[in-house]
Amino acid sequence: MSYTKSNVRPSRAESIGKLGALDPMLLLAGLALTAFGMLAVYVAGTDDRQAYALNQGLGFVVGLVGAVPLALIDYRIWQRYIRHIYVTVLVMLLAVLLVGTVSGGAQRWIDIGPVQVQPSEFAKLLVVVALAGYLVEKPIHNNVNFLKTLGFLCIPAALVFLQPDLGTALVFGAVFVTMAYTGGARIYQIAALGVAGIAGSFAAVKAGLLADYQVARLTAFLDPAGSTDLSYQVIQSKLAIGSGGLTGKGLSATTLANLGFLPEDHTDFIFSNLAERIGFAGSILLLFLFFILVWRILYVATISRDRFGVLLAVGVGTIFLFHVFVNVGMTMGIMPVTGIPLPFISYGRSSLVVSILSLGLLQSIAIRARSEVAKHPRPA
Repeated sequence: MSYTKSNVRPSRAESIGKLGALDPMLLLAGLALTAFGMLAVYVAGTDDRQAYALNQGLGFVVGLVGAVPLALIDYRIWQRYIRHIYVTVLVMLLAVLLVGTVSGGAQRWIDIGPVQVQPSEFAKLLVVVALAGYLVEKPIHNNVNFLKTLGFLCIPAALVFLQPDLGTALVFGAVFVTMAYTGGARIYQIAALGVAGIAGSFAAVKAGLLADYQVARLTAFLDPAGSTDLSYQVIQSKLAIGSGGLTGKGLSATTLANLGFLPEDHTDFIFSNLAERIGFAGSILLLFLFFILVWRILYVATISRDRFGVLLAVGVGTIFLFHVFVNVGMTMGIMPVTGIPLPFISYGRSSLVVSILSLGLLQSIAIRARSEVAKHPRPA
């Protein structure tokens, strides 16, 4: 396909027409989750709750400003720039290690004026785009290409791991598995990678490549009644969820978080805080919204008319699904505590901006798929 000026910069009438072809359920799910998140951040804060909510709102506005043009631009144009995108990812992650801000023992942020940006959040989406383009070019069922593609992803994953940010590095691993399988990888290749990953994890622990707190995070859920700080955090998290009952204590109630027992109540453990306030019924509603989101993302993958669009949708869907599964799982004590945020809900401008941008990219795929179906319907 040739990309003329009109392809990249549509007229106002064309833009309005394209926005009319948006996937409405994907849009509504994203807006509902964003609203849920702003409410969750507001009620979670014990001090400066207005500031938390305003910052989250600012993240939504910035994300929306980027998502609208991202939806209007033909997503296939990004396939031409995968090498530039990949280099951009490496530069961002290297910059974090060189000039990043250290907080809580991790070096994950860069100060841009008064704003802190977390490049690893943007790297997740950019890596999906770069990997999708790479998989379109390379037949991954070939063992040599499989290893080359693995190396393609391992470099940014290693840079993230060095920050250290084990949770995001694991996200990269999940993205590779699903995108590689979708891209044509053989079952035995995926199985061999899984075995190698498990063996490598044990070797990393034995060799001391993981910090003590990282090992504790990965093993605390195996000993939920332990006496470590992480075991204590998980116990408090489960108490908060359980004490919410069926309908919750109410948004203005005094909770374990207010009393100082629940750690990271507006970030890592925001689901526990929210569950105590809105109960089982509200928590199920939140998880249902995530179900709708992932379902519509997979739907976008099924209607895409090209391999690049399918891989993009699968990659973005994997990010959301992995984050939800691990974050909610760790609050319930069935997954390791990895510090992965809950998309749209956990406090963090970078995370929210990237989530909104991801939806813009998905809408671009949906718009082009529906336009092509209208012009060239598939034979009955």
